Amino acid sequence: MTEQTKTPSKAEQEALESVIKKANSGDQRALGKLRIFLDQQPQIWNEVGNIAKIAEKAWITLIAKGNTLAQEALKKKLAALNQEILGDSNHIFDQMLADVIRATWLEMHYLMSVDADATNRTAGQSTLMMKRLESAQRRHLLAIKQYCQIKKLLSGENQQSDLKILKHRQDSA
Repeated sequence: MTEQTKTPSKAEQEALESVIKKANSGDQRALGKLRIFLDQQPQIWNEVGNIAKIAEKAWITLIAKGNTLAQEALKKKLAALNQEILGDSNHIFDQMLADVIRATWLEMHYLMSVDADATNRTAGQSTLMMKRLESAQRRHLLAIKQYCQIKKLLSGENQQSDLKILKHRQDSA
């Protein structure tokens, strides 16, 4: 383990928790210490500040409803989807769009599963559900389209998309 990623001791963890608590209470000196700490530990702010990962966790929690098997299966599915989207790319635009594609994929499929059970739903609720689902589908397809456009721009070539999900659609057209 490198010095930068070493696990903090219990005393270090307690000191950090104390600084965070003081900073949360408005202590400006503690906030300054916290900022210095984060500057020295980018892996922490990168992990804690990863809103895409937080959103994915929220969707997984909502979809799995406490079912550990479903949670772990969704994590593996998302990892496989991410690998298919990114491949060996580490370009920031690819990563950002992969985050959006995964999030909209979760949202869209969650709404599809909720929409499948229309029992005890009023006409107004059904209309709202359909609008939410259509909106999620549009955002998902737009994210995929933007990904393809970015890939095209970054590669400088007019190539077909390398996403398997789009190849299937192109082949059947």
